[in-house]
Amino acid sequence: MKGLRWVLAAVVSAGMFGQAGGVLHAAGPAIIDFDRGSYLLSDGTVWKQDVDNGGYKQLDFDLTEIEEGYGITASGTLVRLQGKGAPEILKNMTGVVHISGNYYLDNTGTIRYLDYGDSTSYTDIVKFDDSEKGLALLTRSGVLKAEGFSDKIEQFGSSAEVTAIDSYSDSYSSVDDVAVVLHSGKVLLYNRFNFDRNDLSKYIPVTITENAAEARFDDQGNLVVRMNDGTVWRTGSSEADRYKLTESFPGLKGVTGLISVYSQGMYVKTQDGSVADYDVQADRLEKLTLPGVTGVSFTMENTSLTVGDKVPVQILETWTGGSTRKVPLKDADLIIEKPALLQKLNDGTLKALAVGVTKVTVKSGSISKTLEVSISSKIIIRDGALINGSMYLPVQAVFQQLGASVQYDANTKIFNIKLNTTPVQLQLGSDMAMVSGKKVKMSGKVQTFGDVKVFPATLLKSAFGAGLVWDSAIQSMTITFGKAEMKVQTKQTTHIYKKLAQGNLANLIGKSYWINFFDVNYRFQKVTIVDVIPDYNGNFVLAMKLASGKVLKTYEMTGAEIISTLADKEEFLTADPYKTYKWSSKVWEDIKAGYISIGMTKQQVELSWGTPESKSAAVGGGIRVETWQYVGYDYVTFTNGVVSFIYTS
Repeated sequence: MKGLRWVLAAVVSAGMFGQAGGVLHAAGPAIIDFDRGSYLLSDGTVWKQDVDNGGYKQLDFDLTEIEEGYGITASGTLVRLQGKGAPEILKNMTGVVHISGNYYLDNTGTIRYLDYGDSTSYTDIVKFDDSEKGLALLTRSGVLKAEGFSDKIEQFGSSAEVTAIDSYSDSYSSVDDVAVVLHSGKVLLYNRFNFDRNDLSKYIPVTITENAAEARFDDQGNLVVRMNDGTVWRTGSSEADRYKLTESFPGLKGVTGLISVYSQGMYVKTQDGSVADYDVQADRLEKLTLPGVTGVSFTMENTSLTVGDKVPVQILETWTGGSTRKVPLKDADLIIEKPALLQKLNDGTLKALAVGVTKVTVKSGSISKTLEVSISSKIIIRDGALINGSMYLPVQAVFQQLGASVQYDANTKIFNIKLNTTPVQLQLGSDMAMVSGKKVKMSGKVQTFGDVKVFPATLLKSAFGAGLVWDSAIQSMTITFGKAEMKVQTKQTTHIYKKLAQGNLANLIGKSYWINFFDVNYRFQKVTIVDVIPDYNGNFVLAMKLASGKVLKTYEMTGAEIISTLADKEEFLTADPYKTYKWSSKVWEDIKAGYISIGMTKQQVELSWGTPESKSAAVGGGIRVETWQYVGYDYVTFTNGVVSFIYTS
């Protein structure tokens, strides 16, 4: 692996302190390589920095090597680990043998571009290295080449003689140095300016050592050599010492591989199979460990919910080195103590299913965070029963609202209930309950009230620790589990609430009126108020029954509007007009049709057209003339109380 020193330093900094807190991983596969913040483990999985969410995520691609933001699978397929579309298996890039810089070598011996897989002009290659300014290559026939050198640097007896090659460039666009490690242990260093003066096409190698296992250039062009005895040496920086191993590293012993080398440090493999970072100046070797989770933050917008609520959650992991990772709920290791109460959804929310209190725990390795969630219900159960002074609850409705499964066997008259993990058995006609296999004496028998099977409310208190709050004024019970609550009312509760809401308006029930203009379709018909229906927000609807039995309902009115409307003779009459006024059927037909005619009395006109907008009168010679004005400039004139003139616009 080749990479940037600052990237690796940041990774090791995270790893050095990774064991201080709980970690997401367990002891197992060893780190064998890393690149650009990605760790390759011996089991082929790779730990990759999660750019979108932070922290790390583990990918299982069965990789054998990672380099330059890519990985190679055991089958030779290229995987993009960094950049656009990552992680992505590049199915059209197969047979990959090695990656270096911007290129990869396939099993046909062709060098190809990493970005798009097109081939270069280099074929028949067995080894290569990209110095970022040019390529160094070894052909299958043993020819060593490099860009910037002449056509051939060296001809070996066979490519099998060469263990590895590495290159370094200090120029603008060419390779300056090529190091070759032979199976014999010899390390040869070729420089493009060190050639035979008598044969300019022949390069003169310098033997660095005869006892090496590996050699790599650092970022300053010095050659770092791992000796067969596990020690590590480096060539000098001066011109005189550039071909000599002048510096050894006391802290490096038993090294089995060089992963990456830099002037200030290197990453090496050690005898125990681990990867370690070596600081040259401090002469200190630190074992590289996977970054881990040091803390977990688990928050919800609200922990007091109502059945049916969906509440978003946020899970953040704090990692060694101080980075944080946002964990999507669908990927989180989340444990709901009572799954019947709360459900994890893929949209990142938790949905409240039933009444009760449950703990919700998020785990990351050995670290966990727990929240307590209480769930109440807005739905009021109205089938409770007050029997002999004790409150009884409907079996099906109550246990189902608590999230329990309820089955009833009509033959045995037994309810089999499972509340979370607790089995409960109730039998019709029995005052003995079975809770988790143990008998529990109840304060009364399970019985049928109306058409509903009920049980004593006290069972919830004695067997499940519920709180029971009885409101005798409205015959209602509040059942609590911590902050969670549900309400059960008797059938009388609704009537009690209604009476309270009606107040003095209840006195109107049973009173009779005769409809006037309130509804022209039913003029002069008798109605009796049979109900005053509250909306519990200050408004009411009157239910009125006709003689035919049909019930009419008014629009919503306030209490004051109801009183004033019933008192308004334009809307309703308090006496039967047919009995009050003994008029002919023809007159009544005209009045109901809204007609008036010469000779009608004031009472007849008023019943037909209603109350006028204004009145004026004049008296003279024993004659009284009175004029009524209606909307739209309609006029009626009375002479001595009888219609004498009608004007309509």
